Amino acid sequence: MAMTRTALVGLLLRWHMRLGALVSAGIIAWGLSGLAHPIISRLQPVADQHRYPLNAMSGSELLSPAEALQRAGIAAPVTALRLVDWGQGAQYRVALAGQVLWLDARSAALLPHAEQAYATQLARHFSGDQASPVAQLTEQRQFSEDYLFINRLLPVQRVAFARDDALRVYVDTASGRLAAMVDANKAAGSALFRNLHNWVFIPNEQLRHGAMLVFLFGGIVVGVMGAGQYVMQARSGRGWRKGSAARTWHRRLGIVVALTTVTFSVSGAWHLLQKHNPAPSRATPSVAFSPSALSLDWGPLGDGIRQAELVAVQGQPYFRVWQSGELSYVHAASSQMLAGGEAQHARELAGYYSGNAELGEAVWITRFEGEYGFINKRLPVVAFENLQNGDRYYVEPRSGMLAAHVRDSDRAEGWSFAWLHKWHFLDGLGRDARDAVAALFALGIAASFALGVFLYCRRLRQGKPG
Repeated sequence: MAMTRTALVGLLLRWHMRLGALVSAGIIAWGLSGLAHPIISRLQPVADQHRYPLNAMSGSELLSPAEALQRAGIAAPVTALRLVDWGQGAQYRVALAGQVLWLDARSAALLPHAEQAYATQLARHFSGDQASPVAQLTEQRQFSEDYLFINRLLPVQRVAFARDDALRVYVDTASGRLAAMVDANKAAGSALFRNLHNWVFIPNEQLRHGAMLVFLFGGIVVGVMGAGQYVMQARSGRGWRKGSAARTWHRRLGIVVALTTVTFSVSGAWHLLQKHNPAPSRATPSVAFSPSALSLDWGPLGDGIRQAELVAVQGQPYFRVWQSGELSYVHAASSQMLAGGEAQHARELAGYYSGNAELGEAVWITRFEGEYGFINKRLPVVAFENLQNGDRYYVEPRSGMLAAHVRDSDRAEGWSFAWLHKWHFLDGLGRDARDAVAALFALGIAASFALGVFLYCRRLRQGKPG
């Protein structure tokens, strides 16, 4: 029995060394990027403000959208319309097919360059920079290496300031919100992380993900083998403290980080595989109304109107009006209030995205938590559960967008990634302490594999079998 255990330990040792050497480059890269991630995240620019204050408007002073559009000579179907006063008086932001125009809501005068002026004002407000010149302002209609998919919102305006840190602020002018802030530090940190952690230097996604899975499964096997050796050697009473300092520290670090090597690798592999199992998606419902259908008389609504946005409910045009802290749905032609308008609108959207599944009660979500995390970007949203399969649909009524579609498989993988990869089970310690502990373990994994490679190479140089 002792010989059998010895032979098994020898076999584990040989393949532990061989596999460890083969996957070491990837595991060390992931360990170092895991160590760097909390540092990089703390070097990113921080928004000075997260909301843009809007001035109140009096309905008696406003032209109806139909009259303003008629005076401006606009007869094309309207795909989006927003009433807002962002500090320059009441204005209509009108989206047509392939074009955005701004009109004065009191005179119908066309406001040239208002989209750029609004984008600049938003960027200055969110960044807190009221002085630096704007070096460049462009519209962004697709994600890029500077503006990543994780930011979700498109299209956006990219406002680049002439500053030493080359700050770029991405703003969504359709809703007046901040999409992202990127400076030289964030861009460099993001590039480093994405190359070390996401391996974007491999352009082909299938090849990249395949290679990553090989290394991740290798990390799982190496971690299990290392722990197995340790347990079997300890039970046999062999002297684990003998050997060089490098060997001693490799063993000490290895047994400390063996479990986390496995959990990081398992959760990382699952996360990667889940990307190839996306939830079914549908295009956002289109909205297009004739200008004459938007004849709403704002006068009876009185004062305190903060903003209004055109939406479609049961094929009819409504304005989603924020007024004196209350939300209402007002028909764009008849001025009739729609009772429970947001609930009806949200349920219609969820029905569309779910393929008219049987849905449960509406749940209003006003902050990021649980399965609807910050990564989804949009708030507030309304959630509905598919009573047949448990899927949950999060819809944003103001934009008509599906903010998230969460299935059971997404929940399980999300739990794995949050708890086993990002260590949210330590949230009670505070963000800084949690990140510090996770980073130390990531460093320990990188150091353990680096020492293992050193020992393996030294063994080969000494002419011993690998």
